[in-house]
Amino acid sequence: MRIGLALGSGGLRGAAHIGVIDELERAGICPHMVAGTSSGSLIAAMCGAGMSVAEMEEIALGVQARDIIDSPGTTLFYLAVPLALLFCGQKSRLPKGMLRGARLESFLKANFGDMKMTDMKMPCAVVSVDLHSGEKIVFTSEAVRSECFKGTVYVDGHVADAVRASCSIPGVFFWKEWDGRYLVDGGVREPVPARVLKELGCDYVIAVDLGYTGQADSKVGDLPSIITQSLDILGEEVSDYVLFHYADVVVKPRLYNVALTDVARIPECIEAGRRAAVEALPAIRRGIRRRRIRGLAQLV
Repeated sequence: MRIGLALGSGGLRGAAHIGVIDELERAGICPHMVAGTSSGSLIAAMCGAGMSVAEMEEIALGVQARDIIDSPGTTLFYLAVPLALLFCGQKSRLPKGMLRGARLESFLKANFGDMKMTDMKMPCAVVSVDLHSGEKIVFTSEAVRSECFKGTVYVDGHVADAVRASCSIPGVFFWKEWDGRYLVDGGVREPVPARVLKELGCDYVIAVDLGYTGQADSKVGDLPSIITQSLDILGEEVSDYVLFHYADVVVKPRLYNVALTDVARIPECIEAGRRAAVEALPAIRRGIRRRRIRGLAQLV
């Protein structure tokens, strides 16, 4: 029986996935394949590359806002120049996003180098979306029977490119141009990639959903938070449908209003993931046991 772990989108809240993985490993539950969308794609790629929980946590706790957010001067330049030209009556286009993503890309290359998806130690999939065709573009280390399956195109590529594409939140980051395609956040089509894991042959899927949970602590204030919150709300129904049909159990950490620059809250996110996983463990164990019994019965 192949167990799949689907890690959902959620911006900086994605650090919660580290806590979930830690508790699963402590319980002796080791996935055979991992898939991730947006921030979940970063943790999925770390797993696929063979990083331990301690290594992932060390990287997460060491992250500073300047490691993933472009400098204010560069950002202001790329935002102000097109607006100034338009104001002066010159032909110009509005920027592709608030952030170019250069620092995020450098961060990813520093951690993954030239590694390709097919170099992964654990089977892994990273989800993005082609902004023009609407196709789901899945970077994967797995060989698939067909390059295109129900509107999903499976490709190989460099891990840094795959994760950069999957994290390209529309309106916040510039899209990732790759092989003639313009790729954006996989959360546009599949916020939690449970379906992808089923399509790739997983029998039992544990999904970690960091989607919209309501603002329990404070109001959304800055533009990136408004955009990401809006996408969470828009994707909630799609995510619920995918999870209902393709996830065998859903782990849902309780996290609210964590902005992209709230790096001081990363330890809180990791702990929230641990708590949610511990709560879900009884259901996960029951589900795995039942699936194995069902498989044995079919063999008999």
